[in-house]
Amino acid sequence: MNESVVKEALLKALRELENSGEIVVVHPSVNAVAGKLNLAVQEVSPNMLTAQELGGFISALNANNLGFGLDDRDFQTIIGLTKEELKAATDKLKARSW
Repeated sequence: MNESVVKEALLKALRELENSGEIVVVHPSVNAVAGKLNLAVQEVSPNMLTAQELGGFISALNANNLGFGLDDRDFQTIIGLTKEELKAATDKLKARSW
């Protein structure tokens, strides 16, 4: 899930809660509050993928299914990520504990 999608959802929830009178946001910028909450969510959800990382996985799977063999030169062009970036994104998918 993209970080901006999560932040937008938090921002929407904050505005709804404020409009209904359930909370009062005293900070002059609701965006700043949503940003702080978003950082807290990222701390407990380190496996959030960016849109580019997710696109890289999808491209990698599709390339394999189509029978493409990728050399180092073409990897980033076709996948959209370097091998190092794809590895870092893959590490986000590994379970930390079972």
